Amino acid sequence: LCPTSMIVLVVAAASSAAFTPALPLSRAPPVLLRSPPPLLATSPAASDGRPTPLQRLKTATSSVAGFLDRRYFLVGVVTAVALAAAYPPLGRRGGPLRPERTVAWGATCGIFLLSGLNLPTSELARAAVSVRLHALIQGFNLLLIPLTTVLSCNALLAAGLLQPALRDGMVVMGLLPTTINMCVALSRSSGGDEAVAIFNAVLGNLLGVLLTPYLLLKLVGSAGALSAADTLQKLATRVLLPLLVGQLLRPPLQGAGVLAGRRKLLSRSSESLLLLIVYSTFCDTFLRGFGVPPATLAGLLAFVAGLHASHLWLAWQLGGLAGLRAKQRITLTLTATQKTLALGMPLLGVVFAGRPDLGLLCTPLLLQHPLQLLVGSLLSPRLKRIAAEEAP
Repeated sequence: LCPTSMIVLVVAAASSAAFTPALPLSRAPPVLLRSPPPLLATSPAASDGRPTPLQRLKTATSSVAGFLDRRYFLVGVVTAVALAAAYPPLGRRGGPLRPERTVAWGATCGIFLLSGLNLPTSELARAAVSVRLHALIQGFNLLLIPLTTVLSCNALLAAGLLQPALRDGMVVMGLLPTTINMCVALSRSSGGDEAVAIFNAVLGNLLGVLLTPYLLLKLVGSAGALSAADTLQKLATRVLLPLLVGQLLRPPLQGAGVLAGRRKLLSRSSESLLLLIVYSTFCDTFLRGFGVPPATLAGLLAFVAGLHASHLWLAWQLGGLAGLRAKQRITLTLTATQKTLALGMPLLGVVFAGRPDLGLLCTPLLLQHPLQLLVGSLLSPRLKRIAAEEAP
């Protein structure tokens, strides 16, 4: 298989394995009329209680629509990568879609404008007093994970088991802050402290906006030779300014009832803009070629999975040593080990705009995103039982 097919298969497998529920046993529809005599029966399937072909078609269509609705982003990633592989000139830099404007500015600014509209500042104030827990989460996410990632990658690089570009991609992923939506959703479904997760999602991403680009330039470098001042200027105009505008617009829009019932619409809009970034990135990548054999890609996935599992274990043990309650321990584990794709992809596009191996830099993060969804979903029932057992 080619590297393109491998990535598509990996993401598709992760998404289906993580979220495909067990299908309930089919039940026969209620019989509205008594069965007519054999000579008057209009359908053999209806006479013995089995669903008709039309009913089966409707059921299958409803199931597919529900699956696409629940797995919108993960299916979108697979589709974006596949479309980029099918005809990469459409979304390349300088191509018909003009991604240097529509993606670099439009999509990036749109993502953070929508993030500003979605940030629930009133709930964050309630969780702001848990200073020790916040320090544990941010220290683990922005200090310990980068440290273990750099040490592990340098060891593999010295042994000749990891390409330099993939090592850079792993370091980039390690330096990113936690997710905005995923850690909150997983904490809520796992019985964790949702308010603390929300607070740290915001805090981590604000810290990431300020610290991550500088650390990226210091630890990885940029072929575009971007200065720190230039990078911060671009981030201020494309990230901080839209985020601030969204926060300023949130109160009046809430007061007018404009945002009521539109949380899903805003979330889908943000995910769609992010998919546009993924598509444009891989259009440029496929034009240049991946340069990664399938065996290398499989090894990278195993490395990412092993590193993520070790971070989950360390975070859980740290919560126990710190004497945290189960709800807080769950939030620490799920929030401190996540890495954001929403901030990571725009940051990669801004900081490393001149690098020809930008696709390789993105590959570990694109593998990590469905992986952390899969693992978090598998752990959620067990963590929820632990929280319920401790509840008074």
